[in-house]
Amino acid sequence: MAKIKTLKDSKNETIYPVTISEALLDANGDPIIPQIEEKIKDINVSVDTTLTKENVAAEAKTTGDKIQLLLDLMRNRPSINTLTDYFNYHRDGKVYQTKLWKSATNPTPTGIKLLDNEGLSFTPSTDTDEGVDDYATIPLFDWWHCNYIREDNGDIKITAIEGDSNYAESGAVDVGSFGMSFYWNWDDSNEQYTLVTISDSPNEQYGLVPWPECVNANGTVNAYWCHSAYPSVIASDGKLRSQPNAKVARNQSYQNIITNYGKKGAGYKGAGTVRNTFQIVFNAIKGNIKNSQRICAGLTNYNLQYDAAVERSEKDTYFPVTSAQAANLEVGTCVSVGYASNNNGSLNKDRGQISMHTYADDVKILRIEDMDDGNKAVYLDISDGFNTTKVALTDSLSSSVILSTMHAYTGETNRVIGKHDGSVGSNTSGKHPYRVQGTEYAVGGYIVSSDTVMEFQADSSKKVYAAKNGVTHVTDTSKIRSTYKEVGTIPDYSGADWWVGDIGVDTETGAWYPAISATSEAQGYGDRCYAGGTVTSGAREYLQGGALWLGSNAGSSCLACWNWLAGVFWFYLSAD
Repeated sequence: MAKIKTLKDSKNETIYPVTISEALLDANGDPIIPQIEEKIKDINVSVDTTLTKENVAAEAKTTGDKIQLLLDLMRNRPSINTLTDYFNYHRDGKVYQTKLWKSATNPTPTGIKLLDNEGLSFTPSTDTDEGVDDYATIPLFDWWHCNYIREDNGDIKITAIEGDSNYAESGAVDVGSFGMSFYWNWDDSNEQYTLVTISDSPNEQYGLVPWPECVNANGTVNAYWCHSAYPSVIASDGKLRSQPNAKVARNQSYQNIITNYGKKGAGYKGAGTVRNTFQIVFNAIKGNIKNSQRICAGLTNYNLQYDAAVERSEKDTYFPVTSAQAANLEVGTCVSVGYASNNNGSLNKDRGQISMHTYADDVKILRIEDMDDGNKAVYLDISDGFNTTKVALTDSLSSSVILSTMHAYTGETNRVIGKHDGSVGSNTSGKHPYRVQGTEYAVGGYIVSSDTVMEFQADSSKKVYAAKNGVTHVTDTSKIRSTYKEVGTIPDYSGADWWVGDIGVDTETGAWYPAISATSEAQGYGDRCYAGGTVTSGAREYLQGGALWLGSNAGSSCLACWNWLAGVFWFYLSAD
């Protein structure tokens, strides 16, 4: 071994060599540490990964993970690297079931709670009033917000959990809600009732299968479910993302969803019908109800348009309304301000007209104040003011400046107390979206399904096709028939719109569809199926939930069957 001259400082402390690799050289002056490492790399050192063996060194990562799991159990929140162990620790095998009467047997929307669900109570909360929620302390019903990505095969991967230093709600990220994976069944085999069942564990007795959002492309089952927490907005990177505190992206369609979400990567396809079925299932289990509006109305009754009560030549950030009109508006809700367009000599006030958003485009109402003349000033969250003088469209046609109510901003439901389901302000006013298990619904527009379409038949019924996990989403009808799964048929009632009494559900894909009619909104699911007329051919996109003017016609089982796969309107929204 070569000798090395040692260098010392004035205090006789060695300054060279400072590492072993500098000191140990072979005869040629080359470091011998790599040579030693090469010789010992195949030597096995016994370590204990079970943390139960005496006089055996504990494996470091295993020890760290166990310590982290203990910390997570103490704080009631998993970490990225403890998700599986955290959820498995809490699994108890209990089975929660609700019996929902079929409309022909009993038209009531209310069911009967059975098994471990019996005796549990639930009412929704608001941001000021806490409802009754016996499910809040049951691990199966706990949830958190997170950031996630989708792998190229579509599998979802959680990358950060709310509270982590790298968790974000803006930028090039998506925000999801997630919780313990569960197993479920939607059993329609009995002529009189449907059994909706969930558990945190497999159960052959009740025919439980993994929730579709828990199943990976290779068939393995994740320890958690995860999906977008909010309808999509246009993020700072210009892409459709699930984020709070922003206005929703309008004018979505089945066709453009394929392109728009694909910009984020091969695994991004937009939310399928299962995201809506999710709320139907948990409303049945917790709320013991078919009709979602019996729990929360959603933003379904807020369709207002007012001409400016005062023509003001000066620019300002408020819109003048009468006192009576102001009583119908609510601080924190969203509006647009603009003017009508010219439709062959008449005024077109449809919100799809760009001019209707000229001065303010889906912005929040900050406050409402008295004006000296007895009117009210509706102050808006904008920086540039506007006047309210009429706008000339032609020599003979002019439009007043108009205020229109709009969709809610995403994330409003984050203000609901704790982790309870419910809405801000009121669950019955029809002016606010609601959340179920951390997932936001009913922000004022239909949600277009990314993976489900319907095709009219010769008798005007409609076959429903849903793409399984991993199947490419397409617009060609023949390819849809050959590659998607046919999950059921929406019946025809002479081309007329009808109330939904019962729905059908496919447990493999999570797709749902209106199956049986009721005679009124008080029966069954109590939502409207807009049939699309007596058409005998053609594919249509899947428009779920309803819009801000539908009132009791809207709800979790509301479905519009009228528009082609490329159809877009201002009230057509989407989710990741």
